[in-house]
Amino acid sequence: MHTRKIKTTTIAVAGSAFLILILVFGTIWTGQRAREDSERAARAVSLLYLDELAGRREQIVEDNLNRNIRVIHTAIDLMTEDDLTDDENLMAYQAQMKSLFGLERFAFVD
Repeated sequence: MHTRKIKTTTIAVAGSAFLILILVFGTIWTGQRAREDSERAARAVSLLYLDELAGRREQIVEDNLNRNIRVIHTAIDLMTEDDLTDDENLMAYQAQMKSLFGLERFAFVD
């Protein structure tokens, strides 16, 4: 009878140790998977955020370019033949356009 109790105890201890090992390794594995999933989710959200920022920045640049193109077309439409008669008139026209449109630079390129 004593041998049978020892065998039962040994089996119970071995089974318990096996279950503990399964629980420990399962917990570690689940934790690693959760960390990896969290990192993937954070990366996906970050990429989405960066795409949104890039789209907004693209829209700002496009709006600025369109505004500058309109300014250039308006400035050219305001130019008269008298503005092209000599360098002094051309420089006065350039100064007037810089002042009128609040430009840092306004120049003609040959």
